Formats: sequence, C-alpha cells, structure tokens
Amino acid sequence: MKSLKQLKTKLPETVKLEKNKVYIIDQVLLPDKLKFIELKNYQQAILAIKEFNVRGAQAIGAVGAAGLYLASKKYFKKDKNEFVKYLKKTGKEIIKARPTASNLSWAINYLIDNLDNSSVLNIKKSILKNYQDILKTEVENNLKIGKFGEKLIKKNYKILTHCNAGSLSAIWFGTATAPIYSAWLKNKKPFVLIDETRPWLQGSRLTAWEMKQVGIDYQINIDSAVGYLMSKKLVDIIIVGADRIAKNGDVANKIGTYPLALMAKEHKIPFYVAAVKSTIDFKCLTGDDIKIEERAPEEILKHTSYWENKNLAKKKTKSIDPLLEIAPKGSQAFNPVFDITPAKLISAIITEEGIIEAKKIRNLNN
Repeated sequence: MKSLKQLKTKLPETVKLEKNKVYIIDQVLLPDKLKFIELKNYQQAILAIKEFNVRGAQAIGAVGAAGLYLASKKYFKKDKNEFVKYLKKTGKEIIKARPTASNLSWAINYLIDNLDNSSVLNIKKSILKNYQDILKTEVENNLKIGKFGEKLIKKNYKILTHCNAGSLSAIWFGTATAPIYSAWLKNKKPFVLIDETRPWLQGSRLTAWEMKQVGIDYQINIDSAVGYLMSKKLVDIIIVGADRIAKNGDVANKIGTYPLALMAKEHKIPFYVAAVKSTIDFKCLTGDDIKIEERAPEEILKHTSYWENKNLAKKKTKSIDPLLEIAPKGSQAFNPVFDITPAKLISAIITEEGIIEAKKIRNLNN
C-alpha cells in the first residue's frame, strides 16, 4: 500500500456526512469492534463527546458542528432572527461538552459566523455548506501537516507518541500521525512507540489499532517506561497532538505530555506538537489561562469495562464484573484529562502552514 487512496481503505473517516446524515466511529468499542453510530440530534452529539464515543480535538470539533447542523435540520419555525438566536444558544450548550478542546468552540463559531441569515432556508443551507467545508478543509490541513512533518523523519526512525492524535482524533489522517503516515508512504519504514495512555488507554486501544490497520510496525509502552526508553537511546523523535494551544505557544494535551517533554529535554530528543491552526486559541495568552477538564474518579478506581461499557453493569455476564473495584472502596482520585507543556520545552509546532517555533505561533493570527 503506497497511496492515499489505498490508505483510506484501511482507515475509514472518523466523522462523515452521507446523504445529509452524520455518522461517527464509536471509539469506545475499539479495538474489538469497528462500529458507526448515526447521530440524529444535537443532544446525541453532546453525549457522544461527553462519553468519549468521539474524542480528539478535530473530531470533537466536527461532531460539535454536526450537532449544530442537526439542530438546524429540526428547526421548523419561520422567524429567521429567532432561528439565529436558537443556533447561538444551542452552540453554547454544545461547547460546554468539553471545555479544553479549542476546536469545539472554533467549529461552532465558524458555522454561526458564516451564516447567510437572509431567510430560514438560507440559514439551513449555509449551515450545511459550512459543515461540509469543515470536514473537507480539516482533512486537507492534516495532509499538509503530513507533508511538512515527514521531512523531520529519517528512515527507520523510532517515533514516540502519546495518547491518540491519529486519524481517529480527526476526520481523517490525524495530526501527530500525519508525518508518520506520510513517512511510511515514502517507504521510510518508521517504527512507532505508543504510550498506552492511562486511564482511557487511547494509545494501546486506538493508535495501535491504526498502526495495525495500516501495517506500520509498532510497540506499546506503559506510560512510565518512556524515561527508560529515552535513556537507552530507543527514541529518535517525539510527536504528539494538542487540544488547545495558547498564544504564547504553551500546549494543553493529554495528561502525561508535560513530563514527556521534560524527559525529552533532558535526553536532547526533538519534541514536536502537531496541530491544525484551529487548535490555537489566540484569546488565551498563556497555558495558565487554559481550563483543564477533570473527569469522574470511577475511570481510575474501577475496572476499565465500567467506563468502556456501562451497560454491562445491567447484564449478567461471566466476564469481569464491570463494577470491580481496583482500589480500596472509598478512595479518592484525581483525574485531570490534560496538562500544560510550556513552549520552551517544544522544539516546534507542525501546522498546515509549516513548522513553526512555539513562541512564534502567535504570528499565525492574521
């Protein structure tokens, strides 16, 4: 397989619009089962974001925009001004689903800011067109990230990545995986080191699934093994994604990214962040201004099947009890989803507009 067309047969689109219906890959079921969910209303879009059926900055943005599109389809009143008010109110509700990912608010605002509000019908038409534009443009941007980032990868490079900033985190092709796929298509034979990424295991469940689908060699590491790997010179380059980037170049990404960057600095290993421009929040001056989402302690304190499929709790099964405690009952848990990596620890940020020093990312605000 040495073409994008062939690659697409192995990696389906995470979010797709077919005959005006929205479908998403249910990421909770991976790697065991590839299943598509049809979203029928904006409430389902919000739930899919909250319950991790979809995750990853670009994919969250696309599903948020899908929610607003679906809300517009189900609006049947004739007052165009009331329609716009309804869309703005619904958009604010959708944005609350995941507060850290910048792409979610960006996508909602893109739809609303580019409305043709001359009539209810034209509002609906412009929402659909703007949503189609997001899906198309985001894929094009990821391909550009791959083109720029591939130049950083030499043949047989060992590439470490954290969480999943792959095709599943986007509409297609991914951000952190874009340079990897592009290098692989050029026969550079990359080897991917995948952090398992607690507690949702996005690395071992999702990134590894992508690598296996495509046929790229990989291995899964426990998160705490990365320092050892670096000390033994088993890592050539690190590429991660981002959920929000501040104007000064600080990056919010999956928890565990910050210590990874610190270790990379100590071992003089290049540390890159791959992200589309829509991930940059130019109103956010520094990483201190980024709101860090915290999730339920049950994700840490109970067996993974509890939060992978809560419905198992209602069924009789011979498998592991989905409510099995893996910590003493009554334990407290701290479960932040993201941490902040300072710009000074980042070699550069790979965007659709080129490879840019983190401290100069503000220059893209034009």
